[in-house]
This record gives sequence, structure tokens and C-alpha cells, in this order.
Amino acid sequence: MENKSIQRQIIQLLNIFSVDVVVGSIMMGLYATRILRVQDPLWWYLVLALSVWVMYTADHLLDAVQGKEDTTIERHAIHFKYRKRIIPVWIGAALAAGAIAIYKLDDEIIYAGLILGLLVCIYFILLYYNRKRRPWLLQKELFIALVYVGGIWLAPLVWHATRPSSVVLLIIINMVLLAWAEGIVVSWYERQEDLQNSHTSFTTLFGRKAAKMFVLIILAFVVLTAGYHSLFSSFEITLQVAGGIQLIMAFMLAALLFFPDRFRQNQLYRYLGELSIWLPGLILLA
Repeated sequence: MENKSIQRQIIQLLNIFSVDVVVGSIMMGLYATRILRVQDPLWWYLVLALSVWVMYTADHLLDAVQGKEDTTIERHAIHFKYRKRIIPVWIGAALAAGAIAIYKLDDEIIYAGLILGLLVCIYFILLYYNRKRRPWLLQKELFIALVYVGGIWLAPLVWHATRPSSVVLLIIINMVLLAWAEGIVVSWYERQEDLQNSHTSFTTLFGRKAAKMFVLIILAFVVLTAGYHSLFSSFEITLQVAGGIQLIMAFMLAALLFFPDRFRQNQLYRYLGELSIWLPGLILLA
């Protein structure tokens, strides 16, 4: 029983400090490079992991500083309590990611990455100055999904050097939709906490009923499109497996919506939601 408690605490800490998200980004990187059939140097995964951790930690630190001691959200409370230790690590990770990228990456990727980074900075500034009343245009889950998927696919698309096929573009779009859906599902479970801490999310803006319906529409689109090119097409095996992975991801997220009482226990919804973002790593089986 004690071992299970320790394991749960470790998993919880990994989630609080976004380590699970970093692992998910590496899985998505593998997914992108296998689909586009490009080389994937190990140092690129290091830049990717550091960049994703920097972005997610910046978001948690911003929320933590805004809420300070009054926050009831554990991840924000921990980031605020240990902010003096986290911030130097955050700065070091950001500098390391930038240095490796400048030394190793092509200029085209660096320029695109700088634009993406600038957009992230502008977004966080807008969030900070609109912290009392965040407009729906600053929709957090959508922005994170776009930056997360776009940032991961950026280098592989540049290395690919040719325009990707319509099927690959649809796979990328579906990944954005799945990442967006995962963020909304978490906000669906945590609506009360977000309201108590004055945090804006898709669900606090539009309500639980509308959020659930919207996610189900997204997942239906993914199931139809991914199911077609996975089960009823003559595409190469890698693309078929890619579609199958998206089907599993969609069904996992749908299960979280249909069985909330079961997945609310011990915050299983959060861990399984993040686990769904790990599934692209199954592309290695193709």
C-alpha cells in the first residue's frame, strides 16, 4: 500500500512539473519524423524537450504569481512556493535550448522558431495584462495546442523540404484538434477550481455542457477522417498506423467525458489525458 502511495506521489510530481508533457513532445516528434521520413538528430529532441518544458513552466509560473498564496490549485501553489528555485532552472533551460538551436539548427528553422517564440511572449504579456478579464480571443487551450503541435512539426517540415501531402496535412490538423480537445477535457473537470482561482478556460467561458459537446464534435471529426485513411484506404502502412493512433487518442478522450466519476478519482483524468499525448510514440511499431 505504501509503495502505491509513493508511486502515486512520483507520478503526481512528474505531472505538476510538466515532465509528462515533455515526454509527450518527444513521442510527437518521433511521430512527425517517421511520417515525413526525415532524419531526427538526438540534439533536436533535447531542444524540443527543453523548449516545451520552458513554455509550460512559464505558464504555470505566471498563474502561480497571479494567484500567490491564495491559489487552491496544487500545481500553482507548488510553483509559487518554490519559484525562487524553479526560475533559475527555467532561465538555464531557456538559454540552453536557445544556444543549442543557434549552434545546430538551420537558419530557416531558427527564424521560424523566433517568430513562434515571439508569439508566445506576446500571448503571455496579453494574458498578464488581461488577468482580471481574459477575452475569449486569448483562448488558452487552443493557443497551447497550436504552439505545441506547430513547434514540434516545424523542424521536420523544414527538413522534409517539399509540400506534404493532403493526408499528412490532415494528420497535423487532427493532432492540433486532439491536443486542443485534451486541454478542454482537463478544463471540463477543473471548472470549479478555475472559477475559484479566477482562471479563464474554455469551460469557464462557455460552460460544461457546451465544452463537452464541442469536444465530442472535434473527436467525431478526428474519428471519421483518421478512421478513413487508417481502415479504408490504400495509403502506406506508416500513414495507416498514424491514423490508427489518432483513433485510439480520440476514444481515450471520449471515455474521459463519458465516465467522469471514475476518472475524477485521484485525478486520473489528467494523467490519462497526458498519456493520450504519448500514444504517437506507437508509430515506432510501423
